[in-house]
Amino acid sequence: MLVFAATTATGEIPPPHRLVNAPTAGTLPARSFVLETHLFEDGGVAQLIGVGLLDVVDVGVSFSGIGIIGSEPVRWQPHAAFQGRIRIIEESMVSPALAIGFDSQGEGAYVSGKNLNRFRTKSKGAYCVASRNYRFLGNLGLHGGVNYSFEDNDGDRDPSFWAGADKTIGPMFEVCAEYDFATNDNENRSITYNRGYLNGAVRMHIGGSFILEFDLRNILRNEKKGLAGNAETLPEPSRELRIYYRGMI
Repeated sequence: MLVFAATTATGEIPPPHRLVNAPTAGTLPARSFVLETHLFEDGGVAQLIGVGLLDVVDVGVSFSGIGIIGSEPVRWQPHAAFQGRIRIIEESMVSPALAIGFDSQGEGAYVSGKNLNRFRTKSKGAYCVASRNYRFLGNLGLHGGVNYSFEDNDGDRDPSFWAGADKTIGPMFEVCAEYDFATNDNENRSITYNRGYLNGAVRMHIGGSFILEFDLRNILRNEKKGLAGNAETLPEPSRELRIYYRGMI
């Protein structure tokens, strides 16, 4: 078992605080911080800063926009987003870690219009997540959670559920996968089909401070054509890049 208090001082990759979009029960260590730059479709850039207040509590703030890279007009999200998480139960030999949290940062462009004041992929909102780590040729983590998004102008106020896993490969690489059932985004006025979101990521840990991550999002192409534009076909899976810098305060 590899507990969430693990740090890179052990020479191992610590359990992640997030898979691709989905949070885990892992939190940032006390007095540490992370700067994250997320490059996504349509020239989009999201910037996040997170701080570990205690070993079991972290907070963050983020902001994003599309058209930042390229020649199109820049469209910002209308407000800053906030994150907060508390691990209320530590992982043990017989039980997973459990955390509760809030995250108002969705993924992709912020879409405004009739019944569409929301991110392209809804933010998690309030959530509860359980995580369990195992030693299996490195670290193997299993995660599952439930969330309620407050982006409900489409009339879909159901909770949603997700499950995922992460696996280290040697001292530098880590792969992650997650599936969000998207039960809060499958009504008649929603923008998705009833397929859920399947996402994957590969991370490369460079030294103790930098992480380079390649994401493949929406592999099942769970989106109706014509969203926020005049697309005539279903969108292809989105290829995205994240760059992290971790340090101590």
